[in-house]
Amino acid sequence: MKSKFTSTLFILAVTLDAANAKLDVESMTPQQADRPYAQIILKDEKAFWISSGQLNADSTVETFLVMRGMDCRSKGETRKIKMPDNYMALTPVSESVWQNALVIGANFLGEWSMVQLQANLSGIRKSLPLSDVGVIWASASSKAGYFIAGASMNKQPVLMYFSADLKTRKILSQANDGNGEVSSVFESRGRVFALFNRHGDSKDQSASSGAELREYSATGTPVSRTPLNGIASIGTALKDGGIAISYWIGEQLFMEKRDANLSILWSTKLHQSNGIASIKGYLLEAGSHIAWVGANDNKLLIHRLAQDGKSIQTSIDTKTNIGIPIPDIYSVYSSGNDIYVRGAAARSKNPPEKITEFCFIEQPDS
Repeated sequence: MKSKFTSTLFILAVTLDAANAKLDVESMTPQQADRPYAQIILKDEKAFWISSGQLNADSTVETFLVMRGMDCRSKGETRKIKMPDNYMALTPVSESVWQNALVIGANFLGEWSMVQLQANLSGIRKSLPLSDVGVIWASASSKAGYFIAGASMNKQPVLMYFSADLKTRKILSQANDGNGEVSSVFESRGRVFALFNRHGDSKDQSASSGAELREYSATGTPVSRTPLNGIASIGTALKDGGIAISYWIGEQLFMEKRDANLSILWSTKLHQSNGIASIKGYLLEAGSHIAWVGANDNKLLIHRLAQDGKSIQTSIDTKTNIGIPIPDIYSVYSSGNDIYVRGAAARSKNPPEKITEFCFIEQPDS
């Protein structure tokens, strides 16, 4: 995705099952190969796939975002929004169910900023720089404002709260959090949850690795702190008021479900890391199922589980030779039982500059 080359992108629509994948090439269009992409989720829970661009069709230079629907079977309108800067990276997912859409990215100097869009997505409402930020992994909204999660330039956890008008800011992470990151932030029925990860320090044997679930009010007031197993990767709110979290113990990936009181209902192993694999992945509900979407052994992999933790199916892309995106980012959306996975990556049998823009569709067997 960081390649300087321009090549043909194959737009793929793929349906996966546990044994194989049906592959249909929808279109092939010459595009820039190095543009970053992300996902934004809006007030009506409609999701858009956004990508950063610089060249218009007539080859004139202009910085903009291209917005397309996450449902790759839909031929909906493509929107284009002028942006104040050209991005080399975008925050993978920004949830703005309660507020105007937020786009967070870093320019080619590594400077992060956030852009609040107009309610009708016609343009920019406000733009603000984000200082001392090394990476932003996610943002979520509450009825009062926004929560932004990531890590600082010094590789310490970062969690910030901004009011809806972006005039008020609170730093919620603490100086004694040590080395690590906030890998996920999400809202559930007025409650905001963040996954704090502490990375071990080889110079300080007392600073061991670990993870913690922290709860906040809609305005960023701390509510509770709950120790977690392993190293947390991602979390999501569930329709029944509970939450799901994926986490690593060594090279084994697990998922757990907790109820509204944060008590563990079940925990189950998903897979053993093999080859090139996703560290974070993506968690979401699809119909009555809970799904983890990511890569293992350099292939797209989707686990579907029932609400009681029993495995429904595991789908693996064994046909396309599309590798894992760099960085490890899949944009994922569900509609009913269907799961849509968008992204861009090199095809493993081609040179690195041959980037494939893809969209997979995964459905349950029954």
